[in-house]
Amino acid sequence: MLRAARPTPPVLVLLNSLTIGGSETKSVRMANALAERGSDVTVAYLNPPEQLRPEISPLVRIVHLRRTGKFSLGALRRLMKTIRERGNPVVLSVNLYPSLYAAIARTLLGRDRFRLLMSVNTTEFQARKDARRMPLYRRVLRMADTVIFGAETQRKLWQQRYRIGSGGASTAVLYNGVDTDRFSAPCVERPTSLLETKYVIGTVGKMRPEKAHVDLVAATAALRARGIDVGCVIVGDGTERPRIVEEIEQQGLSGFVQLVGETRDVRPHLAQMDVFALTSTAVETFSNAALEAMACGVPVVCSRIGGMEELIGHGGGFSYTPGDVQELTTILARLLSDDLERARLSRAARHAAVEHFGWDRMVDRFVMLASSSA
Repeated sequence: MLRAARPTPPVLVLLNSLTIGGSETKSVRMANALAERGSDVTVAYLNPPEQLRPEISPLVRIVHLRRTGKFSLGALRRLMKTIRERGNPVVLSVNLYPSLYAAIARTLLGRDRFRLLMSVNTTEFQARKDARRMPLYRRVLRMADTVIFGAETQRKLWQQRYRIGSGGASTAVLYNGVDTDRFSAPCVERPTSLLETKYVIGTVGKMRPEKAHVDLVAATAALRARGIDVGCVIVGDGTERPRIVEEIEQQGLSGFVQLVGETRDVRPHLAQMDVFALTSTAVETFSNAALEAMACGVPVVCSRIGGMEELIGHGGGFSYTPGDVQELTTILARLLSDDLERARLSRAARHAAVEHFGWDRMVDRFVMLASSSA
């Protein structure tokens, strides 16, 4: 694989926070990778939480913009000061609210003062209030040199629905990347599971309503009702935990579903899984968690949402209709009952991750976008 011939110009990555999330984790890791390649990199964030701060490389400058209120003039001033201090940087704003600050800073400082890439990681809005803000954010996105999407499906939807890329910024797709050395097959030695079942299905993600973990619990109950000796591991935490616990109790699955909680190293849990399931019904664009599972050689069954079919399009998994627990159960039953098919999918998943979604490939693609934005 070709590496970038030279480092990017100074890069400023603008985030809402340093919370543990897909967009934030990916952005911090990319900032670290760019700094290791010799680039001058700054990570600026608007407000807490700051769980990812210890994971930022010492080579990366960190700026807390100290946002207060719905819109913070103080945070905007500090952002503009940081941009001036970095000379002529490439600013990468991640998600819509940080992009609002970047767009206003560009208006006040002058369009030629810095180059601006805006990354959009949402495919469909879950809340109506977010959709109602799109007339504002459509104008914000037109201030970018390039709007970066996480999947081709997402880009086409936003081009059609919001006319992004017409009369303003260009658009590009930057697929998530995975460290295929760290996430390898097997990830780590398979640990002793608390589940004493023949098969284990599982997932990784924050416990939010749109992740639909209860669908996976329901599918586990349906599989066991079919006589398949299967347990379920759910890695993550969040506001939906009480509802998930209630579903486990109602389905009579105590002892067959393990709630791991939040952890920084998901590899031991991926190593337990015979199949990884992504049950999201909204928001999802291109799941890092599913990509890490594929790199570990774990077959993936995912809802047909966002760019997930682009992820498994190179092999390694199957998709189903979001929210259709019966279809999910049928696919899982077929895979758990066919050792040869699971082994074939395992090899295909690992191959797809290495050949199409390796970490260096993603960083190289970003370097190209940062260097060529007008």
